[in-house]
Amino acid sequence: MKTYDSYVRRANFYELLGMKRKAIKVMKEAVDRPFSKLEIGSGYIYIGLMYRKLRELNLANENFESALSFCKDEQYPYSPNFKIIIKSFVENDESEKALKWLNDLIERESYDRKFSKMKKMKLD
Repeated sequence: MKTYDSYVRRANFYELLGMKRKAIKVMKEAVDRPFSKLEIGSGYIYIGLMYRKLRELNLANENFESALSFCKDEQYPYSPNFKIIIKSFVENDESEKALKWLNDLIERESYDRKFSKMKKMKLD
């Protein structure tokens, strides 16, 4: 596979077959490739979402944290997955991380108004 999208397509295929761990393996290969920062960050989010579906919140949140940290200085578009990420931190008793990243995401409203949706999140 040569492109980031080809990794995503393969991982989606495995996910549709109920093979989440195989999808994770594919995306772990993708984040180790020399793709753009936004693609690698997206890959970490994908991995985190798969771990979350497997109810492995520690591993999910590690990947979410990797994505957010890796792309901290990048401008990326809003995604509803950001609400899932914050919720995952809260559910795993990581309220400080949830607050830190929620504030970071809200600040991104300066270049994408859709991030204002994050203001409605409650951290309880």
